[in-house]
Amino acid sequence: MSHETKNLKVLLLVAALMMCVAVIPNLPQVFFTLLRWVVCGAAAYAAYRLRLNPKLSRHFVPLVIVAALFNPLVPAPLTLLLWLLLDLAGAVYFLQLSKKL
Repeated sequence: MSHETKNLKVLLLVAALMMCVAVIPNLPQVFFTLLRWVVCGAAAYAAYRLRLNPKLSRHFVPLVIVAALFNPLVPAPLTLLLWLLLDLAGAVYFLQLSKKL
């Protein structure tokens, strides 16, 4: 496993952990701002790295969608329940993807 692949795996796991923590009630807003930066960055970097990988290139579009949803510069105006579901689904997706690396 290359150094870059290990870094990507760690980044995906950190983002997944943060998305799991995001379901805890009454977290400060600064956590969610940091969450957006981390998840958007992880998804964008993963999309970039995996776009040419024959086995994993099919993850390009879902990763771009995750990056767009968690974009910290233009936040998506979603309900709290929808964000909760997206956080949990995103965490599962990132965990599964990290296992494939």
